[in-house]
Amino acid sequence: MSRSSLRVRLFAAGVSAAAMTASLPALAETPIETTIRNWVSALDASPNWVAGFSELSYDESQRTVTLRNLTIRSETLATKMEVSFGTIGITNYAEAADGGFRATGITVDSSKMTFGDLGSATLADIRVENLAVPSFVNFVFDQNRIFTSLAKGWGIVAKASVDSIRIGRIDATETTEGQTSAASFGSYELKGMANGVIDQVTLGPVSQEMPSPDGLLKFTIDKIEARKYDLDAVSAVLDPDRYVGGVGDGKWRTVLGLEVYRNFSIEMPGASIRMGSFEMENLRMRQPKTSFADLFDTILSKPELTDEDTERLLSGNIAGLFSFVGVGAVRLNDLDITAPEIERFHLGDFHINDFSSDGIGEIGISDLDVAVQDKGSVGAERLAIGGFKFPSTEVIMSSALAATVGMDFDPMAIIPTMGFAEAVGVDVTQAGKKLGAVDRARIDLGDYVGPVPTTITSEMRGLDLDLSQIDDRRARDIIKGLGYDRLVADYGFRLAWREADDSLILDGFKLAIKDLATMNVDATLTGLTRQAIEDPKQLEGALASLLFTRGKLAIEDKSIVDRAIGMQATKMKVEPDKFRQQIAGALPLFLMVLKNPGFQAKLAPALQAFIKTPGTMTIAAEPTTPVPVTTLMETAESAPQKLPDLLQVEIKTTP
Repeated sequence: MSRSSLRVRLFAAGVSAAAMTASLPALAETPIETTIRNWVSALDASPNWVAGFSELSYDESQRTVTLRNLTIRSETLATKMEVSFGTIGITNYAEAADGGFRATGITVDSSKMTFGDLGSATLADIRVENLAVPSFVNFVFDQNRIFTSLAKGWGIVAKASVDSIRIGRIDATETTEGQTSAASFGSYELKGMANGVIDQVTLGPVSQEMPSPDGLLKFTIDKIEARKYDLDAVSAVLDPDRYVGGVGDGKWRTVLGLEVYRNFSIEMPGASIRMGSFEMENLRMRQPKTSFADLFDTILSKPELTDEDTERLLSGNIAGLFSFVGVGAVRLNDLDITAPEIERFHLGDFHINDFSSDGIGEIGISDLDVAVQDKGSVGAERLAIGGFKFPSTEVIMSSALAATVGMDFDPMAIIPTMGFAEAVGVDVTQAGKKLGAVDRARIDLGDYVGPVPTTITSEMRGLDLDLSQIDDRRARDIIKGLGYDRLVADYGFRLAWREADDSLILDGFKLAIKDLATMNVDATLTGLTRQAIEDPKQLEGALASLLFTRGKLAIEDKSIVDRAIGMQATKMKVEPDKFRQQIAGALPLFLMVLKNPGFQAKLAPALQAFIKTPGTMTIAAEPTTPVPVTTLMETAESAPQKLPDLLQVEIKTTP
């Protein structure tokens, strides 16, 4: 083992110290001096490390031990690692009965960590207050169980306590592909750690410069804060010995209450990104059914594993790896982007709520304002989708395995379900003109049978469209003749399946077009069974069993009649009132094309009243015996004049 440079340095320090103290009486070492010396000697004697220091002393009046120039260097790691300290002071050191120790204060004036050619970090002015470290006497680092050993070590660390830890300054360098970047992390402070939970951690300001082919990239963060970091909860998930009977309990444990990055920015040539804050709340972990410690132990201890062996190991653990982490909320606030072709880009909020392998509560944005040069702009108060529920990871993995080996599996079992989608305050403009907007639009899906929602509710309010964007010239001319340049409408419906009587009910369908008309529709079909919904093959053929039970259509005039008559009267150069009377009088003749005298006798007076006086025309159908939907479709194609009688249609007009 090569230790020449360190040995020479230590030998010189030792000779100097011996010359200075040769004439002084020998003094017995204090327990802390002995402990430190034995610890360094044991580390130095190991085959993996070289360790040493230049001076160790104790000040009885201050009850402080001082250790100078401690250096620890790896000998066997592929990437050489070295950690060095300037002057370390430990005050009121006391050993605990279990082999741990306490100290009221620890100070380090400087420290440096070097990771081969990859980079280095320097720390200055380290101060620790009221530290209690548990015993590591029974801790054994097993080279064949590296992950498990680290997990157990983490569990011991979780038993430590400290009032505060502060690092005055942290600087680091990193070298990748011949490019070196420098970073400064400002100061670090930990406040309050007890019972496995760190109360608060702050870091910052952070700044980093990274060379790139396009120029220098600059990153800055004013402050990073973390609260309620539960080390013991992490240990409970990582340590396989904490799985009762070797089986995970699946219980969620909060490992981090809140983490916030404040005033984050990226500067790059020609563009910049600025963010008010990035937050992660209620990060949680849970024990999967089987601990994945064996997987990582094997991978870390056997780097020569083949791809086939690794894939085989992963196949038994992938479900656990995808299901053990969840987060209550991830939020990004006040994002602004500048770039050459972007006039403005502002996003007030982006968030993902309640995300885990079980599902996603919501993915949403708010306060969106984007404008691109010569392309127009898009704005939105809120856009969101959510209520996702995922199939279990076990089902997904078993289905994927079945597909890999060519076995049959149920594809319906792995389809996620969605709860809702919503848009509020959306508008699109171009060249200063509003092309379209909507005040609020929402769809809710629920009461799933397999992947099929059996309750659908939809609502749209304040739809506003520029009708000049219609491509068909004839349609544009008709719309213009009616006096419209925009379409403003509300829309909504509720569709629900009722298992008690196998009925499908369309309830409250409404389309209200401003200054035109309002249409309301209700209908009931029967014959849709659960078995048909659950089986996609049967669902395709379910139309054959559907029966029309009842339906109602109501049309309320909101000036459409007046506008249509006015447009035609102008073309024919006739007074509108006169033309109205002519149309009403000619209706019986026009309706003869229906070839159903009985229905014509009902329809003609209702239409005449609707034309003469603004009101509501209602068409209701409720046959004594439900009619197969396929029969209605065939009749509509072959003999449409028979439909009114088949459905027993009734018509009335209310002024």
